[in-house]
Amino acid sequence: MRPDLNHHLPEEILEEFAMQMLGEQDMAGWEEHTLICATCQDRVAEADEYIRVAKAAAAAICDPSFAENGPTTDSHGRSGLAKPMMAAATHAG
Repeated sequence: MRPDLNHHLPEEILEEFAMQMLGEQDMAGWEEHTLICATCQDRVAEADEYIRVAKAAAAAICDPSFAENGPTTDSHGRSGLAKPMMAAATHAG
């Protein structure tokens, strides 16, 4: 999809844009729009945070100590994955 710089970043493009997976022309066009559009800047920041949290949760699951011992718990009895997973769920909705 070619960028239409008069409209916000489409939802179906947002994740690909945040992960820098668009073609060179599309990426450049949306970068130009995002530089001047506060709404799209906020949406990309939210997508970036969601991706960061999802990667952290995946890393926690892949941690060898997780595989051997299961998730750790904090002083409130919450799993060590609770915060990243709750944050990811919050951003997904």
